[in-house]
Amino acid sequence: MARTAVKKRRKTKRGLAIALTIVCIIAVIAAVVVFGVYRGMHIVLKAELGEGAPDASAFMKDGSKASYVGDSDVSLTEEGTYLLTVKSDSASRKVVLIVRDTMAPQTEAKDISLTIDDKTLAPEDALTEIKDASEYTVAWKTEPIYGTAGSYDCAIELKDSHGNGQTIKTTIKVLGVIDVLTHEAGTPRPTLKDFMVVERDNAELLTDLGSIDWTKLGDNTVEIKFDNTTYTSILRIVDTTAPVPDLVPVAVKVGGEVTADSFAVGCDDATEVKYELASKPDTSKKGSFDVDIKAADAAGNEAEVKGKLIVCDDIVEFEASTDTLSESAVLDKLGADYAGYTMETEPFMLNSLGAHEVKLTKDGVSKTVGVNVKDTTAPTADGIKCECSTGYYCEPIKFLENINDVSTVKASFVTEPDWDTEGEQEVEIILTDRAGNSTTVKATAVISPDKTAPTIYAARDRYCYVGEAVAYFKEVFAVDNADPEPELTVDKSKVNAKKVGEYDVTYTAKDHEGNSSSVTVKFKFIENKVTDEMLDAEVNKVLDRILTDDMSLEKQAYAIFDYVYSNVLYTGDSDKTDWKAEAYRGLTKGVGDCFTFYSTTYALLQKIDCQVLSVERLNGRTQHFWCLVNLGTGWYHFDACNVGPQHLRCFMKTSEELVQYSVQYWRFDTSLYPQVETRPYVMEN
Repeated sequence: MARTAVKKRRKTKRGLAIALTIVCIIAVIAAVVVFGVYRGMHIVLKAELGEGAPDASAFMKDGSKASYVGDSDVSLTEEGTYLLTVKSDSASRKVVLIVRDTMAPQTEAKDISLTIDDKTLAPEDALTEIKDASEYTVAWKTEPIYGTAGSYDCAIELKDSHGNGQTIKTTIKVLGVIDVLTHEAGTPRPTLKDFMVVERDNAELLTDLGSIDWTKLGDNTVEIKFDNTTYTSILRIVDTTAPVPDLVPVAVKVGGEVTADSFAVGCDDATEVKYELASKPDTSKKGSFDVDIKAADAAGNEAEVKGKLIVCDDIVEFEASTDTLSESAVLDKLGADYAGYTMETEPFMLNSLGAHEVKLTKDGVSKTVGVNVKDTTAPTADGIKCECSTGYYCEPIKFLENINDVSTVKASFVTEPDWDTEGEQEVEIILTDRAGNSTTVKATAVISPDKTAPTIYAARDRYCYVGEAVAYFKEVFAVDNADPEPELTVDKSKVNAKKVGEYDVTYTAKDHEGNSSSVTVKFKFIENKVTDEMLDAEVNKVLDRILTDDMSLEKQAYAIFDYVYSNVLYTGDSDKTDWKAEAYRGLTKGVGDCFTFYSTTYALLQKIDCQVLSVERLNGRTQHFWCLVNLGTGWYHFDACNVGPQHLRCFMKTSEELVQYSVQYWRFDTSLYPQVETRPYVMEN
């Protein structure tokens, strides 16, 4: 029996050996087959959930091109093992793609500030968009303390349905007042309202804002108290604006020296500005030359501008005035050496500061003289009681009337009122003219709660064109006694812009305090004869001819005025229902009446950087049309019609100036328009 058992064990071992041999042979054969079939390929790849199948070429070890056979759209929301077919070199092979979710939800913390009145904050609101291929949860690990001002280090935990997670750390501020209030130097000072992030009637400034040096850049601590708690805010004074130098032409004798400072009579900048010449000008020969000047303020903001240098034989000086320069006045200044010379240059008014080139001749000999106009007289003005609204800044110029000077003036506070305190307060205002002469004027601020509604200007009956987009806010704007940006809305629900007809349009203006006013006008829709494209083409032809890149805004405006005044012939007829057609007619035919002059002017002015309003004569026997224009110095009359009283060239005129020519001709409904300036406009160099 023992032998039999041994024999059986030997047979079993031989069977196992044979079986193993067969398995090995099969495995070798399978390996050879797989190696042969899948040589150069990855049989299995892994992919992240949500990314879909990789490009089929990813299965190729050598990066050769391949493509999927059939549907390769792998689920974006489910983990799994996917059997795909890849085709390469005309051979299709089965491959395996294992899709797993191994990434935590992705997001970043946001800068979040709450107020002490906020009672809660959802954790996801403190994060940017959360991205994950599966469902996820968001929860606070550490929350801020609501209702108590402070800066809190917080943590938010994110987990997805496959167990991946991460913790996001963030800092959340709970504010009682503005954390950092950034103030641009030279702009109106902030008030208590600007520091508040919650509404409190018992809030008060503990810091005297008048004690702060508003020209010094940097941080200042401001304390505000309310609800028996003192809060601290940082007032950060910055200067991010490049200087805007105010330059005048400068005269120098042949061979003379000139400095960059001599061109600048002032600069619109809140900090000290220094000037330098980009290169030394050549003064060896007479003429008028451009000079490049670099200006840099204390904050490092820079600008490069062009000045005008007049190289001449002699220089004379005159005090600025409204007088006209005469030949005799120039010769008297020059003395006996210029006896017998005559002035070839046209006379001009002595109200434009800086040097002017004047040519004199005698017996064929020509001399160039620089006539330098200087202003050494300080401006004058009367201080008045100015009604202001609690909590709102009021421009210092509004505290003055009867301002008198030959050049432009600017006003600024020496002592500024406390805008948050009701009652009368005495203020001091410094009035400075373009030449730097100044005077101080006392006035009174009368501060009380704002109960005045905004005023809506330039809302009037208008003609519009069927089928065209309607610019309801063109020209129309609102001005408030306190709120610098009152809300202006329009109700156009009754308008059918696709049908000829007359429709009511209502404008409503509302300020921050809820005071409101409304105006209803008629919009009359007519068929369009001239398209915008047609009109723009003609406008651009003219502007390309009369404007140059180096022109100032006022020179652009004057070029437009002069073109219309000189190139349109008055024939006494026009279609006063269609301003586009008349503008087109004025530009292409050069004929029409005052409405044509107005329409042509309006079309051209719209293309430069100015404000323009349309005006119609009030209660006249006949109609008359013109423009009000603001070039940044206030509103003035702009009427290029060349057949008005005494053929006046009505460029930037005050109402007082026009009354001298006619009481009726330019009469208009002043309630529809902002106040026209009373100081005569001065053409700068």
